[in-house]
Amino acid sequence: MPKKVMSQEPGDRLKAYATAQLQRAILCLGWRGSRAHAGVHQARKSLRRTRACLALGESALGAGAGMIDRELSKVCDSLSALRDAQARVESLDRLIDHHDGSEIQTCLQAARRLAIQARAEAMRQEQSLDSQFLSRRERLKVLAAAIPVLPWEQISIAGLLRAMQTTMLACDTAADTALSHGKEKDWHRLRRRRRRLAQQFTALENSGIELPQVVAPDKKIGSLLGEAQDLTLLRAFFQKHHGLSVDDAMQLRRFLKTQFRHLSSEAMASR
Repeated sequence: MPKKVMSQEPGDRLKAYATAQLQRAILCLGWRGSRAHAGVHQARKSLRRTRACLALGESALGAGAGMIDRELSKVCDSLSALRDAQARVESLDRLIDHHDGSEIQTCLQAARRLAIQARAEAMRQEQSLDSQFLSRRERLKVLAAAIPVLPWEQISIAGLLRAMQTTMLACDTAADTALSHGKEKDWHRLRRRRRRLAQQFTALENSGIELPQVVAPDKKIGSLLGEAQDLTLLRAFFQKHHGLSVDDAMQLRRFLKTQFRHLSSEAMASR
């Protein structure tokens, strides 16, 4: 059989990418046992990639894209508590690896044990409400059937460039705010903006669409901001969770605050 030639229409390529990402999210939510935590993490990644792809279409995709995006956002948000529980464990694993042999090690190990317990409890509660995420997967299957119906043929290279310029401007504005104010909510906003930029660039790259005016975003900055956000999750969790001793809780709070400041400074230095 002759090899199938990829369509040269940018909309067709983006449609294929968005559909594949949503199908991947459905698949990952079906992972069971010890893989369930990773499945939630990967599913949310794919859901965000799908939403980033829809955002690239701007008004060309019509009101239907907005409806699909809102529903994807609801599913993604419904999994955020589980993702936060996993992120806390991963963040503590990184901290333990980076501070092996230091005096904070014992405190971090105690915190990790509590984080693992909380992660398991969060999964038990969620699975009791939506076993194997069947309800969410069914909702996503409906959305997956709706995506190909959108008018992807209306997407143009000029429209994609405008969408990317809008995202890049939002990143610059968020970076200026974070640099001048330095509040955790500002860093979190910057992280979301840069994550959307990276996801949209990846969507274009994987779809074989080149925009000469758009360069690849710095992955290091995104990684640093992600680690900083995970530290914020840890701080918020242990402010409410009283499983640590008083001394360990105080030591951990000071340590996490210092680490957050270092990561934020490094991220802006790399800008």
